[in-house]
Amino acid sequence: MITAALALTLLADPAHAATGTEIGTARKLGIGAATGNGFISVTGKYWLKPTIGFAGYIGNGGELQQARVNFEMDLFTIRDMDVARLDLYWLAGVDGGMWIEPGYVAGKLGFGAGLGVNMKFNDWPMDAFLDVGAGGYPFDQCTSAVQVFCVLQPRADLGARYYFP
Repeated sequence: MITAALALTLLADPAHAATGTEIGTARKLGIGAATGNGFISVTGKYWLKPTIGFAGYIGNGGELQQARVNFEMDLFTIRDMDVARLDLYWLAGVDGGMWIEPGYVAGKLGFGAGLGVNMKFNDWPMDAFLDVGAGGYPFDQCTSAVQVFCVLQPRADLGARYYFP
């Protein structure tokens, strides 16, 4: 039953109005910049279908060098405006990285999920996005006095991408 529901989710395209810039159809690859857990990140997104894609981030958070890969899927259009279309999406992914401090190196490995909003502009091959969620990091370096924050942490990204034909 769960497998059938997942297959229908991945194979069926929800009704979406096409953007004038064809993000997700003719323009499948976007590259840009983001900020979030990795303080400054380079981001990319590749659309498998008009509503399903993979997003990646490589960033530097000072002592933390981090990478993230998310599976992302549009749920529905919140608002279709003259300038852009605003979509709600869900994401799930994995995080990896390395804490590098003087005389100390430790790995970071985790997973996370969340929700986001994506503004796909009609007249420019660009999008802007904001996502928030939570992640589990069972093997992360821990300096918090409240131990639950060592394993369960917020994860978020804010950024923009330019899409190539």
